[in-house]
Amino acid sequence: MKILKKAILALAAALFVWIIFKSGPDLILAQLVSLNWKIAVVIVAYLIVYYFDTMGWRWAFRREVKLPALWRFFLARQAGEAINYTTPTAYIGGEPVKALVLRKRDGVDMVDGLASVVIAKTSLFLSKVVFLLAGILVALKIFRFSGIVATGILWTFAGVFGLLVLFLFLQKKGLFMLGLKMARKFRLNEPLEGKRTSLEEIDRVISEFYAKQKLRFFLSFLFHLAGWFAGLIEVYLILYFLGVQVDWTRALVIEVFFKAANSAFFFVPAALGVQEGAGYAVLAALGIGGEIGVALSIVKRIREIAWAGFGLAIYWKTPK
Repeated sequence: MKILKKAILALAAALFVWIIFKSGPDLILAQLVSLNWKIAVVIVAYLIVYYFDTMGWRWAFRREVKLPALWRFFLARQAGEAINYTTPTAYIGGEPVKALVLRKRDGVDMVDGLASVVIAKTSLFLSKVVFLLAGILVALKIFRFSGIVATGILWTFAGVFGLLVLFLFLQKKGLFMLGLKMARKFRLNEPLEGKRTSLEEIDRVISEFYAKQKLRFFLSFLFHLAGWFAGLIEVYLILYFLGVQVDWTRALVIEVFFKAANSAFFFVPAALGVQEGAGYAVLAALGIGGEIGVALSIVKRIREIAWAGFGLAIYWKTPK
């Protein structure tokens, strides 16, 4: 497994370097240098997206749970997202970390915390399906794309939808108890047997949430959906700073293609090389220029690294 991880990382790094040289490193550097302090504006502006995503998680808790202030939710979420970003765990390895940080820093029960991250992930998946569908409709109906952009988004839409159906099916069967049964088959169950009651409780909380608190799930979905669309602001802002003006429909196609590429190659840590390739492909297809797409991707990566560093610092400072 370690060899596979190293091979994936090496291939991703090679792809990253190849894209940079294909696009013209001097052109990309000139674009980035022209931004200077404006990169800080991009980093701070992404707080809009984080607000919606944090609210999406907050609404995934049961009504009766006493919750800390929103900014403390934000800290816990950033810690988990930093783990998701920096490890090849299909963007789920950091989810338990969110619940753990919330328990350690704010005393939120671990059962409710773990149930909430599963429910929030479900509403996030559902909202992503809707977001990708919007991108497909715009790409096909307005721009009449055929080829890599539309095909890439379409296949990712099918994949994300399939994962959503599977995720819902597993929750209906009892996600955490299924995990215990799987652990038994591989003789990894010893640390979990003493937590059997808690695992059953988490599955019960999830099931009752869907049955009795549909409005809260719908609000979680709406906030996550708003978060996906708020990502268009970043695309518009970065391109504006790079001297390129796009309308919101083009910004939608660009952002959707980024998300589609990152989802399709979820196993690549930090989407290294993937994000840059997506930027090159979609902006070249729109006639804006592949080198602008790579510059856009790199600015996005700078923002991701900045917030990931912040999240790792929160995790590091969390009482063990």
